Amino acid sequence: MALGTVPRFSIVVPCHASRAWLRPCLDSVLGQSFTDFEVIGVDDADRDGSGRILDEYAAADPRVRVLHLEENVGLGPARNAGLKECRGEYVLFLDADDTYSPGSLEAIAARIDTATTHRGRPDIVMFDYERIFWDGRVLGSQRHDAFAREGAGVFTAAERPIFLTFLEVVWNKAYRRAFLTRHGFAFTSGFYEDAPWTYSTMLTAERIATLDRVVVLYRQHRTGGNIHATSGRRQWDIFDQYDRVHAFIQSDPELTGWHRFAFDRSLDHILAVLAKPERIDPDDRAEFFHAAHAFAKRWKPEGYSTDRTARGFKRWLLIHDDYATYSTLKLSSRVLQVPSPRKTVGKLLRRGKLDPNLVAYAANWFKRYACNPRAIYEKAAELAPHLRGVWVVDNDHVSAIPEGVEYVVADSPAYEKLLGKATYVVSNTNWPKEVEKREGQIHLQTQHGTPLTTVNLPDEGREEFLRGVDRWDFNLSSNRYSSEIWERTYPAYFEELEYGYPRNDRLLTATLEDVRTIRAGFGYDDSHLVILYATTSGDGVDPDQLACAAGEHARVIGTSEQARVEDLMLAADVLISDYSSITFDYANLDRPILLQVGHDRPDTYFDITEFPPGVVARSAEELCGALRNGTFAAPEAAKHRQLFREKFCEFDDGRAAERVVRRVFLGETDVPAITPLADRSPAPSAYFVHND
Repeated sequence: MALGTVPRFSIVVPCHASRAWLRPCLDSVLGQSFTDFEVIGVDDADRDGSGRILDEYAAADPRVRVLHLEENVGLGPARNAGLKECRGEYVLFLDADDTYSPGSLEAIAARIDTATTHRGRPDIVMFDYERIFWDGRVLGSQRHDAFAREGAGVFTAAERPIFLTFLEVVWNKAYRRAFLTRHGFAFTSGFYEDAPWTYSTMLTAERIATLDRVVVLYRQHRTGGNIHATSGRRQWDIFDQYDRVHAFIQSDPELTGWHRFAFDRSLDHILAVLAKPERIDPDDRAEFFHAAHAFAKRWKPEGYSTDRTARGFKRWLLIHDDYATYSTLKLSSRVLQVPSPRKTVGKLLRRGKLDPNLVAYAANWFKRYACNPRAIYEKAAELAPHLRGVWVVDNDHVSAIPEGVEYVVADSPAYEKLLGKATYVVSNTNWPKEVEKREGQIHLQTQHGTPLTTVNLPDEGREEFLRGVDRWDFNLSSNRYSSEIWERTYPAYFEELEYGYPRNDRLLTATLEDVRTIRAGFGYDDSHLVILYATTSGDGVDPDQLACAAGEHARVIGTSEQARVEDLMLAADVLISDYSSITFDYANLDRPILLQVGHDRPDTYFDITEFPPGVVARSAEELCGALRNGTFAAPEAAKHRQLFREKFCEFDDGRAAERVVRRVFLGETDVPAITPLADRSPAPSAYFVHND
């Protein structure tokens, strides 16, 4: 956008602790059919990487501008900072975890034009929204019918007061910037900052128009990730915010008729907050109730009486500070449920004390001694020898446990005892649903790969599955991309450990002698070009055909349960893969990668062929051709690989396991810093060293 150009819309997107949903949010805006707008992304000193995402989008699209705040100021002041940067005719605010439905900006622009009269353009255009729940449910706004019934023409709030009975939010409206500037509107600090903004702007506007269309998809988080759904003293901000609402109304004699209306609305909002245990802890409920009474006493209109409804009765209880009756009603409304019988494991988990030095490990649904849990187990033996690590394995895979490694068989009495006493529980998959987490236990989810194909939670048993996720205290990530996916896919209160994957440590610490020893075990020496063929699709290429194309010294190996995946990667000089997560691990070695993909691809988070780690082959012929003519190892392929490594090998520097042991088991917060990519020395390829 040229300097000095005034766009139709300025869209302010404040960001804090929102990286999981920021990309879908920005994509929904930048993908609009109407393009005459600017986006002001406000990084509210967010340490989770939202600012970096904003910068990435700004570099790719000139319509995006980024404002980085030096300290966290909160949602209201962050919006104010963005508002000062706006150049558009109209200003919209969009929370970073919400999205616009397709065609919305075009519809808003058209409504502005139809609502424009000889008196001028509308000050505010109000539109509809839908709540989008984490489990896929969609719920429309409670008063959406008012748009069709009473939304015609242009009006004031006094003429159509129903539009002040909607949820007090800022993001369901477009505001004429000149209107905001003339009256000096600004957001207040603290929670519930939307309330004074909504009342002051709506009651001041001389021309309000509505758009009977769902514009905003308002995300409802399972974990209460919404900016307001956080328990603690910040919930007391609601009293200060409604103090401002009533002070504003009383300051203008023309608004005295709104006193009763605003009083009822504020009490209803306060009661709604009080009723939510995720916002007001039951132990704090009485204190909050009495504070609400003090608020009601400050602003109760003269001659006020409550109506004879259930809602009116609750207002009456607040006004008269009758917490005893309120708490009795609250208690009587609960449905007492008899808990279902638990399996033996659940019962045993309640017995005895936890052993502070006991760690339970599992990998691949109790089938292997492998992956990130194995690397953590082995590093813990070195750095924390006082810890006793015990593996869980099912009866059919006991042979997978090496000699000298302590283990218990799944579902055995020893297994039940282990899970009842272990302070630390480590796995790369969820534990069975029967396992109850004891108070004081620490669960570490290590994951087992960088997600490319879309992770879909089961439709049936989804809540049961997520109860397993609720056990996680820590979740491992090897790059910021993965962190966004995990946080979006698994809505729970875990701490993301951006430490890298411990299983990849060997790829960064192995020496040339280590590589040669591993290759010798497979029967290869330095003269052999070893190709690891690891694809997930069933449309494979004959290994002999690949070896023939690559030359007489080429050898092809595949993945198997008998060989450790890390050894296969260290032995290989070239990887051929498709949509497998092994691509992201192997890229740490900085060795050639070829992608064998057809024109049909599975549902993925991004198209890897548009951001490949090397040569992309669409057919067996192209694959063999790349091996035959050497383009798989050409400088152009190396450039792609470098960009891929910068994005997806972000934290894998050879010290991931150490960071995990120090943070989770030893309680250290000052763990070793990530070594920059340029300073890392991946294990060398024996073949390329030999033929250099």
